[in-house]
Amino acid sequence: MNTAYLRALMISVMVSLAPQAQASAQTDISVSDHNWIKGQQDALAAMKEGMPDPGAGLPVLPQPQQDLINRLQGNIAAQTTTMGDKDTFPAIYFVSLGIPREGLLPMLKDARRYNIPPTLRGLVNNDMRQTAAVMFELNKEDKDAGVQIDPTLFSQYQITTVPALVVTCPGHYDVIRGSLPLQKALEKVAESGDCAATARQLLEAAR
Repeated sequence: MNTAYLRALMISVMVSLAPQAQASAQTDISVSDHNWIKGQQDALAAMKEGMPDPGAGLPVLPQPQQDLINRLQGNIAAQTTTMGDKDTFPAIYFVSLGIPREGLLPMLKDARRYNIPPTLRGLVNNDMRQTAAVMFELNKEDKDAGVQIDPTLFSQYQITTVPALVVTCPGHYDVIRGSLPLQKALEKVAESGDCAATARQLLEAAR
């Protein structure tokens, strides 16, 4: 393991602990999220114990994959540096890297169009390298594909299946579940949701 990978894992634990802006009152982190965080911490501790002596030969990732790890690390670090000043997310798109590529790539493209953060519950097999490898394959077809990682949002909005769209507004939020295109999901909220005004703003901004 190289030091960049260790730093990436450390920051991945930090982001799961970072407070997130929300439409409703803050809820406690669930037991499953605590377990996820503890798993990251245990994995980091185990890797530190197993680190070879300085100067020993270390496995090196291909540069494009290392660049993706650095990008994931940078995105997570950017979130942690604005912990106390985060704006409320107008919407969150819950996805998984387990979704087949032909379905996931259009989802990520739609999320960029509407400026909605696509959000994962965690790393692939709790491994930053494996996560970067999956993103590397996605980036071969869409160089701008990106995600954020935050298991607490899944608990906060009680998201158990993906994809799912959450649209927020003060004191309320709407959830649209299933593989409905984002435009259709936003239109559905705009027609009859508690946060119709937010959905209309997102639709208008993307025109």
